[in-house]
Order: sequence, then structure tokens, then C-alpha cells
Amino acid sequence: MVRELKQKRQSAKFPETAPAANPVFFRTYSRRKEAGVRENWEQVCDRTLQGLITLGKLLPHEADILERMQRNLKALPSGRWLWVGGTNWLKEQRNFSGAYNCTSTNLQDWNAFGLMMDLAMMGCGTGAVLEPQYINQLPPIRNRLHITVRGELGSIPRDERREKTEVKVEGNLVTLFVGDSRQGWVKSYQSLLELSTDERFSGEIQVIVDISDVRQAGEPLNGFGGVANPVKLPELYERCASILNKAVGRQLNSVECCLLIDQAAVTIVAGNIRRSAGMRQGSSDDNLFADAKANLWQQDENGNWRIDPERDALRMANHTRVFHQKPTLEECIDAVRKQYYSGEGAIQWAGEAVARANCDLIRNYEQKVDFLKAYALGKAKDWLQEHYPQIPEIELEHRLARYGLNPCGK
Repeated sequence: MVRELKQKRQSAKFPETAPAANPVFFRTYSRRKEAGVRENWEQVCDRTLQGLITLGKLLPHEADILERMQRNLKALPSGRWLWVGGTNWLKEQRNFSGAYNCTSTNLQDWNAFGLMMDLAMMGCGTGAVLEPQYINQLPPIRNRLHITVRGELGSIPRDERREKTEVKVEGNLVTLFVGDSRQGWVKSYQSLLELSTDERFSGEIQVIVDISDVRQAGEPLNGFGGVANPVKLPELYERCASILNKAVGRQLNSVECCLLIDQAAVTIVAGNIRRSAGMRQGSSDDNLFADAKANLWQQDENGNWRIDPERDALRMANHTRVFHQKPTLEECIDAVRKQYYSGEGAIQWAGEAVARANCDLIRNYEQKVDFLKAYALGKAKDWLQEHYPQIPEIELEHRLARYGLNPCGK
């Protein structure tokens, strides 16, 4: 049964001690209603609280606690929930992930790249685990892509536009008709990546990217809310092709994987979906990954600062090195020193993150210490099997990979 929310107006104004509250609220969390009117704080509370009560099947006393805390600014749901919670958009299964602030994906195939763009377009922060056991599963790049972008944004009338991306193949000529939807953008991006390893082609592919169906900047995004801004979309395909072409004849390295993800992120951030919110996790001994942002900013002979244009997109995410053995004091000091000078150089002790993410099994301090000793020796799986022999193999593997869910345990 849907519970009617009480209309409480005592919290209609934000406190004077938060002078930025109103502009941030109306910029980020207030949805546009009929006739262009924006939601006020009480209306956002009504929408998001009702969504939580329905989703959680909350009892009246539970709902009362949430309502009292949120309306009085004592505790709030996530930023993503403030934007999409309680909307009809979120009731569609394909949009469920849009309620989450953070996600994590093991980057082991082209589907993972497409998934990350899809998640980012729903406003999720995107995490990618780029350790060798994952990125080494990616196929070698075999085809060189020659990109031509065709058409003008919004040049096709709204009622005639393709919603889904169409891929037309004629010999070694491929035309991508980019669909005017989130799924359309994602498919066009993933299809381009897949062409670089597609064995149907002889090594050279002429790719025409037709953007005529994509709506112009300023047109509304029905359902999700906000307005479109595809200003960076035409550049996406050329930039990705440039990265892929440099890797012809071999597999992508971790930094090239980062750049491909981050080029999609640049496109999405320009589209006003949300701020940049990415996390990339690489191996502790991957020096290329560790130094990816070194000297990102450089000075010319006149003392003017500029950013390396080929690595500019890396600013879309934080980079974290994952240690599967407890970092030494020297490694920790080096990481902190590097962060002091550049803001980068974060490290993560995976054992701690895995223990924290399995608190239902590792329930007290003594067990945690014992588990961490086993993890450092490479025997974490043995420890779990010994203590919980009933857990199936697939669940064990998932539990041991949960450091991707907790990248902030640095």
C-alpha cells in the first residue's frame, strides 16, 4: 500500500550557514516540471521519500524516521537518488543502475567498455579494474580505422530520427548511424571498438559515422531529465580510433584502456550528465599505469602552462594501484609523496578491502587478522574454503574480487 507523505513545510528554506545550498540544489537536484517550473525542496522530498518507501516496502515508523531526517536536513539519500528517485524513468529495469552513485567493472571485453559508458550516461560513477588478469583477455587490435564524421546534429526532424544505432557493412566500408538515445550512443561507441578487432575485415576499415539523427544541444532528455549537449560526440569516434590505431598488432595496455573509457567520459561530462566521477584500479607493479599522469601539465618556453592533449582525458578519473600484498612503509611513503605533488599515486591494500566487503563472513578482529595473513600469502581462497566449505566456487571468486567494490580503502 502506498503511504501518503505528510506535507511538512518547516524546512522550506536552507539554513543561512549554507549560502551555496540554493544554487547547488536548483542546478543539480531540482527537476523541471510542467511549464518549465522547477521542483522546490519539499517537492523533491515528496518524490524521493515516496520512492524509497515503495522500494524498501518500509513500515510507517521506518518511513517516519526517513522523512523527519531528510526534511530537516539531518540525513539525505545519495545525490543520484535525489535526482532520479521516485521518477517513472527509474521504474524501467534498464535504468535501475541509475540510482547508484558508484559502480565497478572488470575490464575484460568490449561489452565492459559499453557498460561503463551506459552507466556513466545514467549518472553513475564508474570504476574499472585494469589488472592483467582482465585486460589480457581483450583481443589484439588488428584493424586500422579511418574515420569520417558525416551529417549535422539535429538535421533530421524529431519524428523521423533513429533511436537505435544501425551498423551497415559494405565490404571494408562501415557506416554507423548513431541513434538518438542513451543506448544509441553506447552502441555506436562499442561498435567502433569492436571493429578494431573484427576478423571479418582485412586490416583497413573506412568508417563513416553519421550523427544526423542525434538531437541538438538544448533539447530535453525525456525521462532522465535535463537537456542534451552532444558537443563532444563527433570528436569521440576520431579520438578513440587514434588510440586504437596506435595499438595495431598487439593488445591494449592499461593506459590505453583508461583513455578509451575516459574519452567516453569527456563526451558525457560535456553533456551535463554529472561531474567526472571515475576510478581506475591497476596493478601495483604496472609502472605505465602508475606514471600515466606524471607531468600531465607542462610549461612552454614562455612559462605558459598547457596539458598534454593526448592525455588530457585521463583527468576524468582517479588512478589507484592495487596491492595484493600489504604495502611496505617505503611504498606507502612514496605514494603519499606522489599524491602531495600531483594529487595522484593512490594505493589500495586489497586484503583490507576484501575483508571489509566480506564482513558477513569475517565477523571479528581475530578472524580479520587471520584472514589478512592468509591473503598476504596468497591463500585467501583457502581460508574462505576452510571456514565456509559450503560456499560455491563462483561465489568465492566473486567475494575475492570485491576490492573493486571498495576502491577507497586506501
